[in-house]
Amino acid sequence: MQCPNCSHSNPETANFCENCGRPLARACPNCGRQVLPGARFCSNCGFPLGEAAPAKGERTGDSQEAAQVGAEAAADAGAASGRQGREPVPTTPAGPLPAERTGDERKFVSVLFVDIVGSTALAEAMDPEDWREIVAGAHQRVAEAVRRYGGTVAQFLGDGVLAFFGAPIAHEDDAERAIRAALAIQDSIRVYASELQRRGAASGFQLRVGLNSGLVVVGKLGDHQHAEYLAVGDTVNLAARLQSAAAPGAILVSESTSRHAGPVFEFEDLGKMSFKGKTAPMQVYRVSGERRGAARVRGVPGVVSPLVGRQAELAGLAEVSKSLQDGHGRVVSIIGEAGIGKSRLVAEWRRSSEQGPRSGAQIRWVEARCLSYGSAIPHQMIVALLRTLIGVAEEADEGAVSEALRRSLVEALRDEANGAGQAGEVGEDGEIDEVYAFLAYLLGLRLDENLAARVRYLDGRALLAQYVSAGKRFLAGLAGRAPTVILCDDVHWADPSSVDLTAELLTVAAQAPLVFVLMSRSDPAAAGWRLITRARALPGITSVEVHLEPLSGADSARLVSNLLNVETLPESLRTLVLARTEGNPFFVEEVLHMLMEQGALARVEGGSAAGRWALTREVQEIEIPETLQGVLAARIDRLAEDAKHVLQVASVIGRRFDMSILERVWEQAP
Repeated sequence: MQCPNCSHSNPETANFCENCGRPLARACPNCGRQVLPGARFCSNCGFPLGEAAPAKGERTGDSQEAAQVGAEAAADAGAASGRQGREPVPTTPAGPLPAERTGDERKFVSVLFVDIVGSTALAEAMDPEDWREIVAGAHQRVAEAVRRYGGTVAQFLGDGVLAFFGAPIAHEDDAERAIRAALAIQDSIRVYASELQRRGAASGFQLRVGLNSGLVVVGKLGDHQHAEYLAVGDTVNLAARLQSAAAPGAILVSESTSRHAGPVFEFEDLGKMSFKGKTAPMQVYRVSGERRGAARVRGVPGVVSPLVGRQAELAGLAEVSKSLQDGHGRVVSIIGEAGIGKSRLVAEWRRSSEQGPRSGAQIRWVEARCLSYGSAIPHQMIVALLRTLIGVAEEADEGAVSEALRRSLVEALRDEANGAGQAGEVGEDGEIDEVYAFLAYLLGLRLDENLAARVRYLDGRALLAQYVSAGKRFLAGLAGRAPTVILCDDVHWADPSSVDLTAELLTVAAQAPLVFVLMSRSDPAAAGWRLITRARALPGITSVEVHLEPLSGADSARLVSNLLNVETLPESLRTLVLARTEGNPFFVEEVLHMLMEQGALARVEGGSAAGRWALTREVQEIEIPETLQGVLAARIDRLAEDAKHVLQVASVIGRRFDMSILERVWEQAP
C-alpha cells in the first residue's frame, strides 16, 4: 500500500507508513476516494463512514491465501504497467450507497457488464470453496478498477459484475472513465490468470466486458427486506448483450459509448450486430487500447472561429510575455467555469507569442494537465509536469526516463553553475546526483543503493523539503536557459500532494524568468484552489488573475456567425441559441454541432453562399446536447443535497418563475 504523504510502498496490512510514520488513509467504500483517519463522512461523496470504513488494504471475505494472491498480482500489474506503484488502487469491498444518493433519478450513465468466460465448466471442475475464492479475487480486481475511475459497483452477479459510471455521482467524462476501467480490468485479470495458472487453480481464466452509454432511471429497487441500487432502461439491456457477444478477453462498446469517449481510444469497427430483443442491428466497436498522445477535442469538427470577446484578457497576457522576456517571473491564474474558454485563451496567447514579432528570447512552453480521476493519485500533476520538462512520453520505459532526467539535469545545472561563475565540472560535489535522487524517486524510478540511501530514512516532511529543493534547482536552471511558461491545466482536479509541492515551487518565479499559469474552475472546495490563494499571498511576485465571464449577447452572436460563416442569423435561431448557451463558448459550439448532426443545419454546396451553413427547417426548441449533459450533471451532483433537491423541483416549473411558485411547489414535493 502506498503512503499518500511520501509515496513509500508499505505492506498491505500496514496502518502507519514505515517511512514517514503518517497514518495510512482509508478508502471510502462508496467512491474509493481516500479519507483521513477518524473521518466520519467522505469528503467526495458524503458517504457516512462511521466505524465501518476499512483501512486501505483491509480484506473481507477472502481467505488468507486469496488475499496473498491478490497482493502479488496487484504488484505484478503495477510493475507491468510501468507505474512503479505510484498509482494507488482502492481495495475496499463494495459498500452500501448513502441514503441521500439513492432517490430515483434520470441519469445519463455508462453501464459496464463483466462476466467470467466459461464459468460453469470451471466451477464444475473444482470444490465450491476454491471456486468462491477465485471468483472473489476476480470481483476484487474489477471493483478496484471501477472505483479507481470513479465508478460504482451496483451488483456482484455470481460470476459477473454490474457497474455504473455517472450514478450516483456524475462526471463529465464518464464514458472515458468506463473504458479506462475496462482496460484496467482486463490488464489485472491477465496477471491474475497467470498467477492462478502457476498455482494450478484454474486454466485459461478470462473475462469479457460490455459497455453502453445512455439514459436510465437509477434508484433503489426491492422491498423493505432487500433493496439494491440499480438502473432501469434499455441502456442496461444493450450493455448486457454486448458483454455476451464479446470474445474472451475483449471489450465491446456501443456507438454511443464510442462517441462520448472521444478520440482518446483505438476502436476496431465490428460493423452492425443483431441482438435479441432489438428491432434493428446496432453498431459495435471493440476497444483496442488507449491512443497515446490523443486528447479530447471540443468544438465543431472542421469549423473554427477567431477568438471572440477576449481581446482585453489576451492583451494582458501579452504583457506577461513581454515582462517574461525581460527576465521577470509571474504567477497567472485563469479562472472560469467549464467551457468558458480558458484553454482557448491560453492557446491564442501561445500562438501569438510564437508567431508574433519577437522582442526577446524565445519562450519555452511546458504543459501539465490534471486528470479528472487523478485527485487520489499522489503527485499526479507534478509527475506529469516533470515528464514534460524532461521530454518523455507516458509510455517511455524506466531506462529512457532515467536517461532523460539525468541529461536534463546536466544541461540545466551546468548552465546554472556556469552562470554563477563556478569552476570545475558540475557534479563533482554530487550536486546532480543529489537532485537526481529525489526527482527520480518522485518519478518512481529505481535507485541504486548509494542514491537510495539519501531518501530511505526521511520522514514525510523532510522528503517534501527535498522534493522542493530539487524542484527549485531544476526549474531555476531550465528558466535560466530560456524564459519558461508552465501551464497547469484543470488545477481544480489537482491531487493534494502535487498542490503541496507546487505551492512551494511557485516562489521560483521571484528569482527566475518563469511564469506559472494556473487554469482552474472556480471551486474553493477543491485542493487545487490552495494554489490560487497561495499565489495571491506570495511576497515579491506579481500575481495576475484573469476571471473569464460569459460572452455578451453580441459576442455570442458573432461567435455563431463565425462558426456558420454567415453575416446574419435567422432571428429564431439566434434567440434559441443565445437562450440555451448563456454566453458559454463551448455550449454554443456543442449546440451548433448537435443541430448539424440532426440535419437542421446543412452546409451550402454551390453558388455564392458555398461553404456557409443554412437552416434546413425551422427549429422550435433546442435540446441539451448529450456532450453537455455530463458537464451539467457533474455540477449538479456537486451541490449539497438540499440545493440539488430545490434545483430538481424548480426544473419542473421552467427556466424562469416567481419565488412564490417555487415555494408552493416545494411544499407539495415528495
